[in-house]
Amino acid sequence: MGKSIMAVLALLSATALADIKNGTAFLFDNVPEELTVQRRRGEPVRFSLEENRTTGYKWDIEWNSAECDVSQDFRGGKKGVDGAPGSIDVTVTSKIYTPARVEFRYRRPWEKDVAPAKTMRLIVYTVGEAKDPLYPPTPVNLLLKKECEQRGIVITDWHLHIRGGMTPEMAFNREKAFCVRSSAMENHGREWEIYDNEKLRAFAERSRAVNPKMPVGIQVNDRDWFTQIDPDTRAKFDYILADSMIMGTLPSGRANRLWMVKEINDPDKWMDEYFAHVMRILDEPISIYANATYLPTPIADQYDRLWTEKRMKSVIAKAVEKGIALEIQAESPFPRPDFLKLAKKMGAKFSFGTNNFDPGPKNLSRWLEAITWLDLTPDDIWSPSDLKTNFKAKASRGTR
Repeated sequence: MGKSIMAVLALLSATALADIKNGTAFLFDNVPEELTVQRRRGEPVRFSLEENRTTGYKWDIEWNSAECDVSQDFRGGKKGVDGAPGSIDVTVTSKIYTPARVEFRYRRPWEKDVAPAKTMRLIVYTVGEAKDPLYPPTPVNLLLKKECEQRGIVITDWHLHIRGGMTPEMAFNREKAFCVRSSAMENHGREWEIYDNEKLRAFAERSRAVNPKMPVGIQVNDRDWFTQIDPDTRAKFDYILADSMIMGTLPSGRANRLWMVKEINDPDKWMDEYFAHVMRILDEPISIYANATYLPTPIADQYDRLWTEKRMKSVIAKAVEKGIALEIQAESPFPRPDFLKLAKKMGAKFSFGTNNFDPGPKNLSRWLEAITWLDLTPDDIWSPSDLKTNFKAKASRGTR
């Protein structure tokens, strides 16, 4: 039975692959348990699974998150009318976010509750262009360096992802060449590649091997993360970053990514739920709150109405109470100046981040602007010692 079924993985272009060659075919019994493929950000990927039988066998395909358009082709041996040979040829294109975990599972369509006879796991990583990770001596970067030196400010990029080709080694080399300290951070969550404690520890150890003094952190994407990470693993990280850009779940069971929301029918009701979501996150034992006051595109033009002063003060007060940093992110409009000015007045501490997708430098003009028009001093800059939360203590559980 098995050897008559073939899985064909065809990729549209010749980006560097690991273990897979363009058009590689596997007989069913020889399909490996795990393969890895790398694609450039925004580059389409096509996976084709093909059967050469007509007895009704089929493949289930389950996608977990990627940063590319993915085309899925299904060619199946489903019987036609009156048992005559037939076929299925369906193409689906969707936007997903990396790292992606793709499971190809084989089963008979009439045995839906039976465990699949074979599972292959495909991991898709996005890699950036071959970019120089060092910051060039642009006027903005030179002014930023001068401003920091004059004010005695030391900036750390706490939102520096090790993804898209960025490595801890690149981050450390960038730090040595510029006035901004680097960190090394990975995403943690059920729909991300690093979910279990073993992989978290491996990431921390690998990053510290590059430079023991470089801060290592996690961006948490599940609201029960603090019950999933054991205390010994948590102790290996210097900080925990979170944002509120994932809220609730979709009918499919996947996390609802707010930057992909296309319509909000009742903005006021949605805002009430979102504000409660934000406040629950701030009750978690996090270190940095990123993308504060973010709003999805459909209601971003209602920012001034929805983000009332009362709501902004509540968010800021909670952050001050917990010693949580409010991030100023490069190339992001959030949070808006009114929020930042109010935060400065209320005694909040600020952190800086780039939220990179690849090794390429970002435009740091927003950092420079914030430092000057908020008139920041070293006392306004967050460090892990500002935290007032016991990370081993039980935190109130948030929901998604």
